[in-house]
Amino acid sequence: PFVHKISIVGWEGRLVPVDGLFDDGAMVSAMSTSKYNELKDSLHRLLPSRCTLRMANGAEVPSVGCWKGGFEIDGVKAVGEFEVFEGGTSWDFLVGKPLLQAFKAIHRYDNDTVEVTDGVMKRCLHN
Repeated sequence: PFVHKISIVGWEGRLVPVDGLFDDGAMVSAMSTSKYNELKDSLHRLLPSRCTLRMANGAEVPSVGCWKGGFEIDGVKAVGEFEVFEGGTSWDFLVGKPLLQAFKAIHRYDNDTVEVTDGVMKRCLHN
């Protein structure tokens, strides 16, 4: 798996770091409920959500809520969202396809790097 630090822009623009598991097959970005409970005082409130996540084992888990706002990876900025779900046992934060698209991410599998850009800044992330 490709794992890299990603920051969520919390209250007063403060960056809240999490270890992001990059998964271009995931149709949403997600945070585990346990990680959200750890960080919730630093983040804006969750919005209601009707999203359901299908786990790798086939189980369907309803979203606790949705968070929308700013993100930053090594100085590259994007706006996106994530769902909060119970049961993220193998990940705290899943960087799914919509957030990867927001960062215009390109995963280079031959050298296991991900290039991200916001049109102003470009960074090459190493696993």
